[in-house]
Amino acid sequence: MKTKAPHPNVSGYEILRRVTQSEVPGHLVDPRAERAVLGCREGRYLVPPRIDIFELGLLAAPGHYELLPIDRDDRPMWNDVVNLLVTKAQAERQRALLLRAYRALHSIIEEADELESSITEFSRRGETHPVFGMIRLEMIEVWRSMRRGSKSLSDRELDALHMEVARRVAARIRAHVIR
Repeated sequence: MKTKAPHPNVSGYEILRRVTQSEVPGHLVDPRAERAVLGCREGRYLVPPRIDIFELGLLAAPGHYELLPIDRDDRPMWNDVVNLLVTKAQAERQRALLLRAYRALHSIIEEADELESSITEFSRRGETHPVFGMIRLEMIEVWRSMRRGSKSLSDRELDALHMEVARRVAARIRAHVIR
């Protein structure tokens, strides 16, 4: 689904998901009304207008989401929310895209084994490793700056974009690039 600007004032779309009490311990939650903004420690995922959200690996769990337009003054435009249903197959494809970018990172850094061990440790604790948030943020930035046209991407084009994501994440984590 391509995000479209309802008018020229939209700078991007935040992705919202309904949350349950168990997902946000310590906060009172009305599951019919409470939403969480998808993001990571470094920031929210703000999808640029006219970018296909299903190319970014952001929605790795099936379910209902909302795309909230954000204007150029960083204000939410609640009257223009777009509802989005992510199927199990779409979520699996999203996870595959995220893992493709991770594998690109893994293939170019000297510290690949250490990163993998760290990810395993986070998984044992039931947590997501911060590198996946960095990958998602960089995917948004790479697509914003390098994605051209609206046609489907070939495997070669996807590989090139994911390799750029990997290079940027490697720089952010100060890894030694070996290729």
